Amino acid sequence: MSGIWDKVYSSDSAFFGENPSDFAQICFRDFDKYHVKKLLELGCGQGRDTIYFASNGLDVHAIDFSKVAIENLYQKIREKNISLNIKHFEARRDLPFGNSYFDAIY
Repeated sequence: MSGIWDKVYSSDSAFFGENPSDFAQICFRDFDKYHVKKLLELGCGQGRDTIYFASNGLDVHAIDFSKVAIENLYQKIREKNISLNIKHFEARRDLPFGNSYFDAIY
């Protein structure tokens, strides 16, 4: 499965665009309203929403099945000097975090 996304992300460094999605912006308003500080993002892709959340003060832990997506995101956060935790992870496995580790999951 990751092979498909690795191929897509290898051919286009901004497949879904650079700006945060409308959905991310709507969710962020709720995150702010409910005082979310620590966020887990499942399937972060190339990180347009990930970067948005981190740039707005959230402690973001982002995972994706595509190694290429994660490599691209590492490069983007280095260029933008953004601190966040990202890793390649197969969501079919148990998450390596304890209960109540995050305030929200996106």
